Amino acid sequence: MRKLDIFLFDGVNALDVTGASQAFDVARRANGPAYALSYVTLSGQSVTASCGLRLGADAILSLKSEADDLLVPGGSVDPLLQETYLLKVISQWQDRKSDARLISVCSGALLLAGAGVLDGHKATTHWSRREQALRDYPQIDWQTDAIFTQSETLFTSAGVTAGIDLALAIIERDCGETEALKVARELVVYLRRSGGQTQYSDLLTAQFPHEDRIEKLIALLVSFPARLWTLQAMADAAGMTARTLTRKFQHRFRMPPIMFLEQIRVRHASDLLTSGTQLARAASQSGFGDMQTMRRSFKRQLDITPTDFIRNFTRTEA
Repeated sequence: MRKLDIFLFDGVNALDVTGASQAFDVARRANGPAYALSYVTLSGQSVTASCGLRLGADAILSLKSEADDLLVPGGSVDPLLQETYLLKVISQWQDRKSDARLISVCSGALLLAGAGVLDGHKATTHWSRREQALRDYPQIDWQTDAIFTQSETLFTSAGVTAGIDLALAIIERDCGETEALKVARELVVYLRRSGGQTQYSDLLTAQFPHEDRIEKLIALLVSFPARLWTLQAMADAAGMTARTLTRKFQHRFRMPPIMFLEQIRVRHASDLLTSGTQLARAASQSGFGDMQTMRRSFKRQLDITPTDFIRNFTRTEA
């Protein structure tokens, strides 16, 4: 059994806390006493999450804790970067036990960075903190497109729901793939998500452009990826010339419309493959004219073939 302290503070992102802790709790209930969770604060008193939710504490954050692992969520972490005692606890946490682990969710990685424990290691954080992370902690190998990073004792994840992805990876490491899959099913999430956080944030951002005509076009592309979308067809749907459409996409998304469409089709196909759809059907329903086209698109967008995607990101029932 792993004992896990979860650090709480005023302004913490509630989902950073509850997403990962719920995954560990489901593993506890599904696999026996796999994890014991305790919630700790600097004072031992309750705190208020950024959404206004009041969160109670079990104990004071301390190096005398019997916990094996410390989970540091994100949120309003900037004031805590000046909290000497907190940084001391984080920096010395792994000195207590040879297998002690540090886990961060979202901007919680900045607290690990501030404590110096990530120096020389790979790490990730929420995409919106990229510039701050690169500027303030250049000694860390920031993998800012990664959903999570992991080593033997250091784990970091991107924003919010990526904490669940990381928790599932830790559960798989501790308890095995079968148990991790049970947890994923209980939470109704993928055991493994493909790609990086950029493809999610960029596509989400694209749904809220500044121009209604572009917004309507993107809605059509997402809803009907299998249509025969040429550049001219997209321009017609947006009510502008092909040249104007290309210029607007280059300015807004730093890519031509056809490449943006490819991202949508790859995202659609990967979702279909994850849900068990056969390769040929996934290709057809996503708008790829043939398997070779889908293969080239997957390599460009995800640096992986559709076949390897199925092998790495899906699970075939026995």
